[in-house]
Amino acid sequence: MDVLFVFLISIGAGGFGALVGIGGGLIIVPVLTLLLDVPIKTAIAASLIGVIATSMSATAHYLDAGLADRRLGLVLLVATAAGGVTGGLIGGYLDPRILAAIFGTLLILVALQMLRQRRSTHAPVPPDPEAAGFTSSYVEPTDGSEVSYRVHRLPLGTAASFVAGNVSGLLGVGGGVINVPTMNVAMGVPIRVATSTSTYMLGPTAAASAILYFAAGALDPLLAGPVALGVFIGARAGARLQARVSQGTLQLAFIGVALVFAAQMFLRVVTS
Repeated sequence: MDVLFVFLISIGAGGFGALVGIGGGLIIVPVLTLLLDVPIKTAIAASLIGVIATSMSATAHYLDAGLADRRLGLVLLVATAAGGVTGGLIGGYLDPRILAAIFGTLLILVALQMLRQRRSTHAPVPPDPEAAGFTSSYVEPTDGSEVSYRVHRLPLGTAASFVAGNVSGLLGVGGGVINVPTMNVAMGVPIRVATSTSTYMLGPTAAASAILYFAAGALDPLLAGPVALGVFIGARAGARLQARVSQGTLQLAFIGVALVFAAQMFLRVVTS
């Protein structure tokens, strides 16, 4: 195993994961399994450690900058962590082809919805104090303006977070691939806040699953070590870079990630 190669790949994975709020597992798991022939469960366990490192490295910056919605994150975190435990427990029993097909279809639908929302030209609707949910705001780092928004559909968001936790535990990719579009499209949270809040939630979710993989003997410290260190370094750079990237660019980046991941899922269905 090329430790330096794993370390360098993990730096890039951590930076991208922090930038779009999904953790680095989207890159780490395929690289370890396809290029280095690492067993899938060992790769997932190492990826979960990397996801924890991503969250630890980037979250402090997002909280200091006021970009992560702490209240929303704590509400959704309970469901996400519970899903992480469930995903870790059932990972060895669920047919991966069925999971891959359902998840790939979901990602395509989410990407199309986000693309349609991006093309919409109507102005954002100001938060209605009489509407259900709770209001919050953040300062947009690209122009210094204060952006107010209202979080709604909390029951839907909680259910989606439970599913996201299951995906994190099953695939080791972090739950951001579901949490980010759910918060942005369904709950009315700006994409910058959604990606930052998702990163804030990643650590505890991945930790809940990683404990189970460790107990099963699937965690290789010699592999997880360079992954965690590389991801930690990359995530710090990604968190700082996010403030310089427009929300439209973040949306496009996530749409691209969702489509790539969907293609990987369907490829797994065909080749399994």
